[in-house]
Order: sequence, then C-alpha cells, then structure tokens
Amino acid sequence: MPRTHTYLRTHSLAGKILGFDLAAEDAKLQQQASAAKSRRAAKTLVKEGRLRVTLVALRKGAVLGAHTVEGDVSLQVLRGAFEVRTVQRRIRGRKGSLIVLRASVEHEATATRDTTVLITASMR
Repeated sequence: MPRTHTYLRTHSLAGKILGFDLAAEDAKLQQQASAAKSRRAAKTLVKEGRLRVTLVALRKGAVLGAHTVEGDVSLQVLRGAFEVRTVQRRIRGRKGSLIVLRASVEHEATATRDTTVLITASMR
C-alpha cells in the first residue's frame, strides 16, 4: 500500500477555498533551506487542475538550475532578491517584484540574498 506524505495527510492541495499563512510557511521553509545541502526548500500549496502554487525558500547563493515549465509561470518575490536568467535576458527580482515567463521559456535563478518566491503556474 503506498504511503502518503505527512503533509498530504493533514493538508489539502485542492478545494473550493484554501487559505495559507505565508509568513509562517516562509519561516518554516527558510529553516529547512538553512539545513539543506542544496540551500533551498519548497512546498506545494495548491495543485488543482492546471493550477500549481509553490512557495520556494532559497538561501543566499542557492541556484535553481536551468529548467522549463510546461505552462505560463509567475514568480512573486516575497523576501530577499534573486536573479532569473533566460537566453534573452537577465531579470533581477527583489521583494515586491513580479516576473512572468511564458510556457517553455528555459530559465535558471540564483538567490543574491535569502529569498522566498511564490511561484504560480498554469500547466498545459
């Protein structure tokens, strides 16, 4: 019998109404990122139909290697600062910034300070 992750036993990723305390989630993820060899931690908050919402904490210097997302994606910087690089350009995001990438745009990111990003994707 497959085991369900503890988080999935106590939290719903889908539903008509969901609410999150982003400050509390941020604090937990920053602690996890501090302890992680990769210097990052993430938590999927919503996985409903085509919608994905993920909170990602990155410690200064942490790198998200080159990748693509199958749908359009927005990156809202809640804390800190990071740089997103695509073939076409570099975009610096800091607290309060919003970066939007179209589907399949290859990108990578590096945290220039301890950073938390709320990622929203519309999968295809």
